[in-house]
Amino acid sequence: MMYKWKSSFARRHVLIGMLLILMPLAVVVACAQSSAGSSPTPTSQPSLAAITIKAMNYSYDQPQTVPAGLVDITLINNGTEPHQDNIVRLHDGVTFEQFQAALLKQGDLGAVQLSTFYGGPNAILPGKSQEVILNLPAGHYVSICFVRGSDNVPHYMKGMIAQFTVVGSPGESQAPKADGEIVLQNFSYVLPGTLPSGPITLKVTNRGSQTHEVTLVHLAPRKSMQDVIAFLHKPAGPPPFEVAGGLAAIAPQTSAWLKLNLQPGKYGTLCFVTDPTTGKPHFMLGMMAPFTVQ
Repeated sequence: MMYKWKSSFARRHVLIGMLLILMPLAVVVACAQSSAGSSPTPTSQPSLAAITIKAMNYSYDQPQTVPAGLVDITLINNGTEPHQDNIVRLHDGVTFEQFQAALLKQGDLGAVQLSTFYGGPNAILPGKSQEVILNLPAGHYVSICFVRGSDNVPHYMKGMIAQFTVVGSPGESQAPKADGEIVLQNFSYVLPGTLPSGPITLKVTNRGSQTHEVTLVHLAPRKSMQDVIAFLHKPAGPPPFEVAGGLAAIAPQTSAWLKLNLQPGKYGTLCFVTDPTTGKPHFMLGMMAPFTVQ
C-alpha cells in the first residue's frame, strides 16, 4: 500500500498515484537495505483461478464471489487517476459497517485493527494494469483504494470501496513458480539488483512483524533514488519518477506473487507505510531500494 504523507503532495496531480495513503498504520520502522542477486529466468505458471477487476473514478467492477486459495488478480485502471486495490479480509464477526465506521473515525489505524491485509495490485497509472497472485482464505473481504486526489480526499471516501466474499476450501493448486524473490523485513527490502525486462513473477514475503508494501517507481533519465527521496521531502519541479505498480500492503508472515512486465531502465521500490511512533513513512527511515531492469 502506498501512503500520502504531505497534504501538499495531493495538489500535485502527477503524484496522485504515488502518494497513496493509509493514514497511520501500526508499524515500527528501522533502516532498509537491498542485496543484489542474479537475474531470474522467467517460468510458466500453473493454472489458477483468475479474476479481473476494473477500476474507475471511483468504483470497482469486480466479481462478488471469489474461490478460496490461490487467485490470479488483474487490476485494469479505466479511470483518469491512479488507482490501487488493497484487498483486506475483515476479522470474523466484523461487519462492513463497522469497518467503514473505523475508517471514518481512525483512518487506516482503525482498518488494520479490524482486518488483515492480503496485498493486491498497487497503484497504476490510467490505462495500465497490474497482476498479482494472492492466497485468500474464505471470509468477508473489502477492495479499497487509499489513493488521495488533488482534493486530498482518499478515494474510498468517494465510494471506491467494495465488498466481496471468498468461499470454499482452497484447491490443490500448486504454488506459482517464481523467477525471483522480494523479502520484506523489519524493515528492509532484499531483492535482486537486476531484473530482466519482459514477463516475470516475483514471490514477495513479509518476514517482518509489521505490515509492509512494495511500491515500484520508474526513475526518469539520469535520476536516482536519492533524487526521488529529495523530491518527496521537498517537491519542486517535475517528479523524477513515475509510479509503476507493485504489491499493496501485506500482513506479517504472509506471501504473495507479483507479476511484472517492465521495460528496461532504472527503478526503485519504497514503502509508504507510516510509523506510528515517529509519524514518518518508512521510506523516510530508509526503507527503499534501487534496482535495474535490462
